[in-house]
Parts: sequence; C-alpha cells; structure tokens
Amino acid sequence: MKTEEILKSLCQSGGISGDERKIQDIFVDLISPYCDEFQSDVMGNVWARKKNAQGKTIMLEAHADKIGLMISGITDEGFLLFAEIGGYDKKIMPSTLVTVFGKETVHGVIGSVPPHLKKKQKFTSDDLCIDIGMSKCEAEKIISVGDLAEFDTEYTPLLGERAAASAFDDRAGLAAIVKAVELLKDDSVNVVAAASTQEEVGCRGAKCAAYNINPDVYICIDVCHGKTPDADKNVFALGGGPVITVGPNVQPYVSKKLISTASDFKIDYQIDVDSGNTGTNAWTVQIARMGIPTGLVSLPLRYMHTRYEVLSLKDIDLTAQLLAEFARRC
Repeated sequence: MKTEEILKSLCQSGGISGDERKIQDIFVDLISPYCDEFQSDVMGNVWARKKNAQGKTIMLEAHADKIGLMISGITDEGFLLFAEIGGYDKKIMPSTLVTVFGKETVHGVIGSVPPHLKKKQKFTSDDLCIDIGMSKCEAEKIISVGDLAEFDTEYTPLLGERAAASAFDDRAGLAAIVKAVELLKDDSVNVVAAASTQEEVGCRGAKCAAYNINPDVYICIDVCHGKTPDADKNVFALGGGPVITVGPNVQPYVSKKLISTASDFKIDYQIDVDSGNTGTNAWTVQIARMGIPTGLVSLPLRYMHTRYEVLSLKDIDLTAQLLAEFARRC
C-alpha cells in the first residue's frame, strides 16, 4: 500500500485523546496483512505481532491520539464554550472551522471578540467560543457538555512529495510503523507494532502498553519541529530523513545502533541532541517496569498542533526503512 494512502486513511479518522477507538480500528486494519496476533488493554492501546516470531522483542510505538476540544457549556446566545484537550496555539484558533460530535454532527466556526473591540493584547480559551448558528434551546437538543470537537480539515497533497493535514502528530509515526512492518513481512523478527493512547495529555497510554509487552528494546516514533524561515537551530529539514535523538532519555547503545544502521544502509538521517525530557512517550516508557532500553526516532513536521501540519512523505519511507533494518539487526 502506498505511503500516502496509509497516511490519508490515518489522518481522517478522529481519535482525540481519550476517544481513540476509530483510529485504533483503522491501524489494526492497515497492519493486519502483516501480523496475526492482536491485543489491547484498558487504556485503549493496541499492539500487533507475528506468531512464532523469534529473537529479541522490539517494540515500535507511535501515539494514535490527537489534540482536540471538549464542549464545556452553552451560552444564552447559543455559542459553545470549550476546553482544550492537549495544547493549541490560541492565535490560530479564531475563524477556524470545526466539527462538533454531538447527537448530530454539526459544523461551527471558532469566534472571538473582534480585535478592534478588545482592550487586552492577549486572549485565552475563555475569550473563544464556537458559533454553530443555533439558539441555546436548539443547541441543547443535540449538543451536551463533554461532546468532542476537532478542526475540520482534509488531507491535501503538496508539491515536492509533501502533504498537509491535521494530526500528522502522530499519524505520521503510525504510518512509518505500518510501512516498517510491511518491509518485515517475510522476516521472523519479533517486532511488536503498538498504537498508544493519551500521549497529548501526559504520555499516559504507552507506559501501560510497554508494561504489558515488556520489550527488550523500545523505539518511540514521534514528530519534531521542521525547519521554516527564520526558525531557530533546534529544527530539522523536511526530506532530510528521520531524526535520531541522543541524550539521557535514550539508551546510548540504542541510539548508536540506530545511527550505525542508518549509516550502513545509506539512509539519510539527522541528529537531535536533547539534554532532558523529550516530551514524548520515550520519557515515561524508559522507566516502565525495571527500566526499558529506549530509542527515539522523529519525523520533521512544520506547524505542529495547528489546523494544517506539513511533512515530507520521503521522511516516512526513510523512517520505515531505518526501523526495519534496525529490527533485523537486534
């Protein structure tokens, strides 16, 4: 299956933190041609492996959840108040089209006080609301507190083997895992492909999945910031290949093996020097059980946590190749 087809199907399937069921079903469908054992847990994590696989257990994990909104109230005028699930840049929210999942699915626009009427420079979520074009009485019939909402976006191909959509963080990681397992379809390596939950609200699901799987080596696949004009040095080139992290959040021998694998197979790669918390599931999985040997591979991503993120499809393929060759060497 083509990388773009995999990524598109993963990006258009909901999956806000705490409600990942639909995206997990799609992940299982995509990976089922290459695996025959599937498990899940109370947290909603799912993982897949081959029967009778041999050797060390290599856990490849990416988080399935994405950021979103939760309805917290309805004003007297019929506007929907909301709380954030995960982190947004408030500046990009006004005038954004959203889909609200109530008893009926409705569309709305995030609104705020017009700039020329505002007295303060900055605004918070309390200054924002969702306009669905209904009165309070009408809205209460189909919308309830606790209903979820998300950005209304479509997967859009761009020039230069790039694409734009929401939730590339971290559906791109899931796509790389699917492609890696496809590359390993004729191998007997003991790879466990995991899609975890609730990363965006505290890196919660992966730790539980790792406890159950108890791998010999764990590789987290996530995203990092892609280079844009005037960006600082802590960003990475789209199309430059996977980003391998070095630092205390990863075991040195794992990162060295990832780097040597990329070098030996002439896979383009980049290095991220991270001296502390990487802000990924690697941070929590590393200290699961008695400690799990951990590595972190990231895909460069522009405009993270906005309505449209941008990445290179080439980076997904290169990441998949790196993961497959690494697994063969373990």
